[in-house]
Amino acid sequence: MKKIKISAVILLIFISAMVTAQTQAPEGDKVIAVVGNDIITESEFQYQIESYASQNQIQEISPYLVQQIFQQMLTNKIILAKAEQDSISVTDEEVNKELEGRIKNLIDQVGSQERLEEIYSMSLPKIKARLKEDLQKNLKVEKLKRRKFQNGIKVSEREIRDFFNTYRDSLPDVSEEFELSQILMERKVSDAEKIEAKRIAQLILDSIKAGGDFSDLAKRNSTDSMSAIQGGDLGYARKGTFVKEFEETVFNLNPGEVSEVVETQFGYHIIKLNEKLGDKVKSQHILIKFPKFESSDFETINFLKDLKARIENGEITFEEASKQYSEDEASKLKGGNIGKIGMEQLDSMTVVSLKGLSAGQITEPLRLGSDISYGYVIYKLGKVYPEHKLTIEDDYERVKKFAVSFKENTEMEKWINEMRETIYVDVKM
Repeated sequence: MKKIKISAVILLIFISAMVTAQTQAPEGDKVIAVVGNDIITESEFQYQIESYASQNQIQEISPYLVQQIFQQMLTNKIILAKAEQDSISVTDEEVNKELEGRIKNLIDQVGSQERLEEIYSMSLPKIKARLKEDLQKNLKVEKLKRRKFQNGIKVSEREIRDFFNTYRDSLPDVSEEFELSQILMERKVSDAEKIEAKRIAQLILDSIKAGGDFSDLAKRNSTDSMSAIQGGDLGYARKGTFVKEFEETVFNLNPGEVSEVVETQFGYHIIKLNEKLGDKVKSQHILIKFPKFESSDFETINFLKDLKARIENGEITFEEASKQYSEDEASKLKGGNIGKIGMEQLDSMTVVSLKGLSAGQITEPLRLGSDISYGYVIYKLGKVYPEHKLTIEDDYERVKKFAVSFKENTEMEKWINEMRETIYVDVKM
């Protein structure tokens, strides 16, 4: 469970810019490039520049970066034109799956459908409609890229060394790194949280049994925001789609029947079966997620504090404790060791904690993850590697990644130039 920092605001700015470019381009918007049957407009380009500035929190973009942004837009349009030339297609199922995933992530990140609609200044169906065409294009582009580079880009040791010798003065310095081991525990759902969620679910079920409309109650109460707007509708699904407890219940209902309260890892469900066709069912559900009480966090934090004290008192080694208690399957088998982690990969609180330690010492419990899903971790600090210039001897794998990236870019540029021979491109700026 390594930290991957993604800003919901940044993601929303990027996609919102894309939607706005489609819906608010002024009449007579200047065309700055024609690629095949597609165009790039001045407003579309301007929004991409503004998006880049917002993502990187910069006030002014250099002419070089402006050119890079334009070239990237041009490249995507060329690949799309080639995909259409080659009759690359994507199914509605592929597009809808990607679309639902994107929308769900956005709703999770901003907190609610209402907040998302507020940010976009339009209803959810309109947001979906505006994004769908671009997602279809993006999927075609990615499918053609995968076909072209399906075997990946490989570099020999000779190529790596030649690359390093040629570009060593242009390669970035290696930031300060920490050799770390970890014991990670995910936040547990407490009995109190389960009791509260079940209480709410039971009240809703009682309302259904008293004659309440299932769809209306789903819209007003379900915490599965994606299905709630459809009255809890989950569409048609085959066996193997749902988690075990849900699936066992839904396939044992008769059409029109409503289940009792069902617990899964996501919370408590009330399930209604509408149709059953062989191994497919059409159902609705109302989900009540487990609330998050601070007391549950304290249980995990206090356990890790006690475990830290036991390690420091010599009752158990860090490596033994990691194998026994850590919930990160990859690192626990190695006694918690996760290797060298660059300072830029860690949040500021973790960096401050580590800088206050000596080799062999252990941090206090630190929160790790997003508001949606998180846990707590204690790190044991090993060696600290100061910032330094890249060397082929000490940083071979890092140099290899740069060499692979360079070769990928070179191959991509060559491919784009080949495609331009058969695709009409007219740049008007």
